[in-house]
Amino acid sequence: MAIYLIFPQSGLLASHLTALGYLRSKGYTTIVVSNIPLIEGEFDRLKDLCWQFIERPNFGYDFGGYRDGVMKALETPGHIERLVLLNDSAWFPLPGSIDWLEQAEQRQLDFVGAASNFGHPRVDAKDFKSIQWNYSTSHKNFHYCSYALMFSERIVSDCRFYKFWKRFPLTNNKKVTVRRGEIGLSQWVISHGFTHGSTLELGNLDREIAGLSEQEVRKAAEQTVIPERPRLLELKEQLLTSGASSEDFRDFILTAVSSQGVSYALPALMHEREGFAFLKKSPCWLNDRAYELTVDFAKGLDGELGPVIVREAAELRRQRQLDPVLQATG
Repeated sequence: MAIYLIFPQSGLLASHLTALGYLRSKGYTTIVVSNIPLIEGEFDRLKDLCWQFIERPNFGYDFGGYRDGVMKALETPGHIERLVLLNDSAWFPLPGSIDWLEQAEQRQLDFVGAASNFGHPRVDAKDFKSIQWNYSTSHKNFHYCSYALMFSERIVSDCRFYKFWKRFPLTNNKKVTVRRGEIGLSQWVISHGFTHGSTLELGNLDREIAGLSEQEVRKAAEQTVIPERPRLLELKEQLLTSGASSEDFRDFILTAVSSQGVSYALPALMHEREGFAFLKKSPCWLNDRAYELTVDFAKGLDGELGPVIVREAAELRRQRQLDPVLQATG
């Protein structure tokens, strides 16, 4: 079973239908949860692609919607072999990517994320040359990114999993939601002894970056997306204009990942080298250069989804710039 959370402020999108079609093609029964009402008549476009549809107020961010979907799934009679949580904060699945559901299933773990964050302490831009890569799940803020998670039957059938969601406190404080939800869920899984991992493993990222040629590492630095860290963006521009060494570019890339996560920082590199299937949307409205890099990457994708992403990115940017409240919901 899959729970797909959407926030269609511009209406139901072509990329929503692409994701739902993919889930159906992989044999997943899907509950769609919308955190805002659909436009009249739009339910007809998705009703054949989902089993249940839940419309709810936009309260509690993604974990508010996830909670309603999970409770519906767990309280429905029947056997759940796997439970997947996905949301539309990322475009998915990207053309030319690895089949993420199949990849996650093959890990044969209790809990699998597409990617993880903060397995390395954040490094300040001014200290980028001092970075010593040591990625570990033991860091206190380590978590698997909530936009794509898979749970095994062992977790889903555990009464403590039901209690986690039943008792989950909803709030519109984003930092609290991240701490209790995204971080809290990962830490709950780890502390209860379940096996866990991600399809995009970062333990050897330093060696992978070190293996890039001089031309490749400069290109990777140019394509590194920095949505919200001005000093890191400043450092990037300085390195690109000063004829920096390959070693400096490598240290910069690792610093960018430590500061903001691989999903934001390296979409192009991870798609090219690892077949990563997700592209985060929020950089489109957080930063001009981040928007340009996201669109440039989408333009290079094969198939129909690339042009769809370009159009949706432009509309997302327009909507968020017009509405400061929406800007805060990234």
